[in-house]
Amino acid sequence: MAVLVPWRALHYNPERVPDLGPIVTPPYDVISPEQQARFYEQHPYNIIRLILPQPPATNPDPDSRYQQAGVQLRAWLQQGILIRDTVPALFYWETDYQLEGQPHTRRALVGLVRLESFDSGIVRPHEKTFSAHKTDRFKLMLQVQAHLSAVFALYPDSRDLVLDGLRHGVPAAPLFAFRDYEGSQHRFFRVTDPQAIRAAAASLADLPIFIADGHHRYETALAYRNWLQERHPQAPPQASFNYVLMYLSNMLDPDLVIRPAHRLVDVRRLPNFSEEALLAQLPQYFEVTPLSLAPPPLAANAAALGQALSEAGQHGTALVVVTASHRAYLLKLKAGVMDSPLTAHLPPVLTKLDVVALNFLIFEKVMGLDNDHQDDEHIFTYDSTVAGALTALEQGTVGLVFLLNPTRIEHVQEVASSGLIMPRKSTYFYPKVPAGPVMHLIDPTETV
Repeated sequence: MAVLVPWRALHYNPERVPDLGPIVTPPYDVISPEQQARFYEQHPYNIIRLILPQPPATNPDPDSRYQQAGVQLRAWLQQGILIRDTVPALFYWETDYQLEGQPHTRRALVGLVRLESFDSGIVRPHEKTFSAHKTDRFKLMLQVQAHLSAVFALYPDSRDLVLDGLRHGVPAAPLFAFRDYEGSQHRFFRVTDPQAIRAAAASLADLPIFIADGHHRYETALAYRNWLQERHPQAPPQASFNYVLMYLSNMLDPDLVIRPAHRLVDVRRLPNFSEEALLAQLPQYFEVTPLSLAPPPLAANAAALGQALSEAGQHGTALVVVTASHRAYLLKLKAGVMDSPLTAHLPPVLTKLDVVALNFLIFEKVMGLDNDHQDDEHIFTYDSTVAGALTALEQGTVGLVFLLNPTRIEHVQEVASSGLIMPRKSTYFYPKVPAGPVMHLIDPTETV
C-alpha cells in the first residue's frame, strides 16, 4: 500500500521572502545554461543555487558545486531565509495556467510518500533513467541532505477522494501565492488538520502511484535511503530518509495535460546520414505525403503542421518530419507494420506508441542508430512546441526534426502497469512542477 504522511516541511520564510515568483524554477533537468544564469541573476535566494549550483569562482573543481549547495542551504537556514514548520503538514497546491488560449487549473497535494522499490508495484515508473544523471543527483543529496524538489506523480482516483479529503482542511489563506517564470499562478496551502490528512492518506493507500516527472530523483532517493540504512541500521521504518517528497495529482483530472516531446536531431554528429537516403527509405513503413511550407520564418508553419499531425493522429500513428532543406512530410504508419514479424520482439502495449514507431522504425531500422546513439544527449534534444523545434532547425543547431502527437495518459498507465518503460522523453507533462515552494530536510535521527 502507498503510505502518505505529513512532515515538518522546510520552506522559505514568508516574512523574509514573501513572493516566490522570482525564487522558483523549473526542474533542474529542463533548465538550459542560459536559464541557469538568468535565474542566478534574478534573485539572491533563487532555488537555482541549491538544485543546479555553479561551482564557486575560487574552486574550479566541478564537484565543488555540490559542496557549494550544501553551504548555501545551511547559511539560509542560519539566516532565517529558510525555516522548518513546527507542526507536520501536507500541502494543497492549485496551479492556474493557459494552454492554447484556454484556462486550466491543476490541483495536487504535496507530502512524503514511503519509498518503495519498483518491484513492489506500488510506485511505477514509465521512463528509462541514466546513471550519469543519478550520480549527479546523489552527489548533490550527500551535501544538502534534503529533497529539494518534489517528484511529480499521478494516481487514478475516479471519485477524486484523495483531494476531496484534503480540501476539507484547507485554510482560507494560502501560505504562498505567486506567479512563476511562465506566468502560471500558484496557490499553496498548508494543511495541518489531522482528519483531513488521514482522509487523504486513507484514500491514496490502495491506489497505484505512477511517476510522471522525476524518475532520476526518485531513484536517487532510493539510493540515498539505502546508503543511510547501511550507516543507521537501527533506524526505524519511520526514519525520515525512508520517505520521498512527492507532488501527487489525479491522473483522471481533465486539467492534467501531456504535451509532446518533439525530436530534434543534430545530424552533424551522424557521419553516415543522408537526407535523401532517409526520405527514400521511409515508404517502407509509412505513407509519405509532402506538406507545403510557407516562406520563412519556418516557425510560421507551426500551426498548420500541428493541425495536420493532430488530424492524422486521430486515425493511427502519425509523424511529421522536417528536414534541413526545409521539406516537410506527413508520415502515416502503414497498416500491419507494427503487428508484423519485424516487431514480434516488442510487447504489444508498446507497439501502440507513436514514439516507439519512430524510435524503432526510423531511428533504428532506417537510420541505423542503436540505443547508445538514441540516448546521446548531443545527438538528440527535445522541444515541447512545434515552433521551438522549427526555430532550432532554421537556426541550424539541428538538421532534422520529427514532430509527434502527445502520448495519451491511458497509455502511460497501461505501460507502467505492465511493468514496462517507454523510450526516453515519451511524455512532457505540462506545466512542470516548480522547484522551491517546499522541501524535505533529512535527518537520519528523525522520524516522520
